[in-house]
Amino acid sequence: MVQMLQDQGFPPKLQRAIASDNWAAFIANRFVWLLAGYFMIQTITRYFASPVLGLDEAEQIIAAQSFQFGYGPQPPLYTWLTIVFFSVFGDGLFATALLKNFLLFLGYLGVWLTARKASDPTLAAIGTASLIFLPQISWESQRALSHSVLMFACSAWTVYLFLTCIEKPSWWRAVVFGVVIAAGALSKYNYMFLLVALIAAGFCIEEGRKFLCSKYILGSTVVAVVLLVSPAFWMFENQDLIYARVHKFGIDKVERHFLTGFFSLINAALQFVIVAVVLFFCAWATSFYWKNAEQRDQYVKVTIRKLLTLVVIFGLIITAVSVVVSGATNVKDRWLQPILFLAPLVASLWLFAEVSMRQAKIILGTASVLSVLIVVLIPFNFAFGSFKKPSAHALPSQAIVDTLAQYGVRSVLTTSHSIAGNIGDLKPGWAVTIPEYSGIDINYAYPVAILWKGHSKAVPANMSALYQKLKGKPIPNSEIHKEAAPYYHWSEYPFEYSFIIVDGSDQAVSRH
Repeated sequence: MVQMLQDQGFPPKLQRAIASDNWAAFIANRFVWLLAGYFMIQTITRYFASPVLGLDEAEQIIAAQSFQFGYGPQPPLYTWLTIVFFSVFGDGLFATALLKNFLLFLGYLGVWLTARKASDPTLAAIGTASLIFLPQISWESQRALSHSVLMFACSAWTVYLFLTCIEKPSWWRAVVFGVVIAAGALSKYNYMFLLVALIAAGFCIEEGRKFLCSKYILGSTVVAVVLLVSPAFWMFENQDLIYARVHKFGIDKVERHFLTGFFSLINAALQFVIVAVVLFFCAWATSFYWKNAEQRDQYVKVTIRKLLTLVVIFGLIITAVSVVVSGATNVKDRWLQPILFLAPLVASLWLFAEVSMRQAKIILGTASVLSVLIVVLIPFNFAFGSFKKPSAHALPSQAIVDTLAQYGVRSVLTTSHSIAGNIGDLKPGWAVTIPEYSGIDINYAYPVAILWKGHSKAVPANMSALYQKLKGKPIPNSEIHKEAAPYYHWSEYPFEYSFIIVDGSDQAVSRH
C-alpha cells in the first residue's frame, strides 16, 4: 500500500498514517465513544446551522403543546419524548436536535451490541459503521426525519433484546423486551414489519423457538399490550386523523396494475441499499486484487447470522405481500427502514467473516470520510436547499410572525406544518395547529389568524372546515391579507402567503 500511495504523490507522513493499522484498530476498540462524540457534534451542527425548523421538527412543536394518547397520523411516542426534552432542556431547536441525535446514537448502539453478540470488535465496527452508507439513516435522518429515527432506535434494540432473551431468558429481560415492543409500536406503524419478521425468523432456530414457546414471551406480550391499550383506544376514536395521510400510499389509484406497488417496493429497496452495495462490493473485491493480503478469521456466531439474515428476508416478503394486498402503488425507501437497517450488518457477517485489515480500513475509512462530509454539508443543505428552490429551513418565519403580531394574534390555524411549527417556536404563547392535528386539546384564543400558502381570493376549504371544527361556527366574512417575504438566502425568491384575522366578534380586523 505504501508504494501505491507513493505513486499517487501523497506526503510521506500521510502515507505512513494511511498504511498503518493503528487508526483502524483505534476505531474498532473505541467505537461507542466515537459514536457518542459524532452525534454530539451533529447536535451542535444542527443548532447553529439554521434557526428555522424543518418539517418534522416543526410538526413536533405543534403536537407537543399538549400531552395526550394520540395526536394525528403518527404514533405519539416521539411527541411524548419531545415534551420530556422540552421540560428538561427548554422548548425549541436545541431540545429537538438533542433528542434526534440521542435516538440515532441509541440506534447505532443497538446495532453495535447486536453485532458484538455475533462477532468480534473489528467486524462489529464494520457492520455498524456501514449504517453511514444508508442515506435514509445517515443523511435524511439528520436533514428531515423524526418518527423514523425513533423507529430505527426501537428496531435496533428490539433485535438486540430478542437475542438476549433467547440466549438467557429471564423475567426482567422479558419485561424490558415488552416495553421496547410497545415503544416500537408507538414510534411508527411499519415497525410491525420488523416485529413479525423477527418472530418468524425466531421460529426457524432452536433457541428462538424455546423462547417464543416459553412463559417469558407471555410476560413480554402482557407488558406490551398494557402499554398500548390507551393509545389504541385513541386511534379507534380518531380514525379520521389516523388515515389523514393514507393518500401517500397511492391506494386510491385503482387504474394502475396491481404489481405497480411491488415494483415500487423493489425500487425503494434498491434506493435504500445501493450505496452500501457498491461500497461493500468494492471492499470485498480487494480480496481478489490483493491476494497476498493477510486475512484474519473473525469470530462469527452462525446462529445469529442466520437469524438476522432471515429477519431481512422475511421482512421483505411480509412487506411485499402487504403492498400487493393493500393495493398500495407508492412505496418510499424510508418505509423499509425497520427491515433494511440490518442489511449492512448481515452483509458484513457474510462477506467479511475473513477480513484483512486492508478491507477493514476501506470500510471504516470510507465511513469516517462520509461522516465528516455529512457534518459539513448539512448546513449548506439547510441554507441553499437543492440550489433550485429554497429548503424548508429557509422559511421567512420571523417575517411572518412580525406581520401577524401587528394584529395582536393569539392563535394561528394554517395549512403548513413548517409555518405552524416555526410560529409556535418563535411565539410559545401562541396556539398553533393544522388540519391533521385538529385533535390537540388546547385553547385557541382570539384573535385567530387563518393562514395559507400563496395568494388566493378565498379561504381554502380545509381551513374553513378546521375553524368550524375548533370553534363550532363558520368563518365570518373577513378581509384577506396578501403578503410576501423573501426566503433566507434566497432574496429573489419570495414566499407568498395569505391570511385573515378573526377577533371573536365575527368581524374582520384591519391593519392599524
